[in-house]
Amino acid sequence: MAVGETGRRWLGGLATLTVALAASLTVGVAPAAAGRTPSPEAPTASDGTSVSVAAKATSHGESGFIGTGAPVDADATAPDGPSDPALGIESIYGADNRIRISPATSFPARAVVQITRNGAAHCSGWLYGKDIVATAGHCVHTGGSGGSWYSGLTIWPGRDGSSTPYGSCGVRRLHSVAGWTTDGNEAFDYGAIKLNCTIGNTTGWFGYWWQSATLAGFSTLINGYPGDKPFGQQWRGDSVARTVAVSQTSQIFYTNDTAGGMSGSAVYQFRASGSAFCTGQCSMAIHAYGFPHGAYPHNTYNHATRITEARFNNLQSWKNAA
Repeated sequence: MAVGETGRRWLGGLATLTVALAASLTVGVAPAAAGRTPSPEAPTASDGTSVSVAAKATSHGESGFIGTGAPVDADATAPDGPSDPALGIESIYGADNRIRISPATSFPARAVVQITRNGAAHCSGWLYGKDIVATAGHCVHTGGSGGSWYSGLTIWPGRDGSSTPYGSCGVRRLHSVAGWTTDGNEAFDYGAIKLNCTIGNTTGWFGYWWQSATLAGFSTLINGYPGDKPFGQQWRGDSVARTVAVSQTSQIFYTNDTAGGMSGSAVYQFRASGSAFCTGQCSMAIHAYGFPHGAYPHNTYNHATRITEARFNNLQSWKNAA
């Protein structure tokens, strides 16, 4: 009896120790899981809204709607403050081949927007839905974990100097991804602005698409609001389309002429009816940087944040969000 009792006590103690060890291991694993570094493509928002990426399109691209083009009766007027130094460094290749788009009431120019901050020039962007604008991440957030979301932003579709035929829209929410707002990584420099209006139903919007294959050799156009030109004027990078010189997983590189203030512009092409993934005026990337900085190809070409499958899904989810 004495031996059996000792054995039972030993087994009972072993069971208690096993449970305690399991509990300590469980407690040790949980904090690590909670502190896991988020994916750089994880969506972030200025108001903390969590947008489900499940709300994505089932195809690679989405055709743009050209809108009615009818001017709106808006009370907004052009701000009369001077231009700020624009964000980003963009560059001219050789002779300046940019052309002014005036008036900007034809599609797709009217779906290109100037973004001002506290009445001064800031960035460019492009409508891709009735109430949402795609732009560079550094146009909505200063970048990195110590950065912050911008305030005082106003959106001016189809602006042409002091002429603002479509008025202006305010901001409901700003979007980007952790790769920019936490890491400040230029490869993830993209975002969106949810508007407090549905001006896209009037102006129309760009299509957007992705493919995993290379984009090298694809034709490109870029419209935006360069800071070195008179305030509010829309310009296109060249009189003719340029082509993608270097195609990488997260970025594309080209020789389209740009200048500071054009960050956030669509890198787009016209895709005829029947084209794969997207037809009409379709964006493949979001312009964000110029040269020279860093190593090749960053020190040789202007470049953009490429729309990949993950980024397409984020853009789509932000557009569908309330």
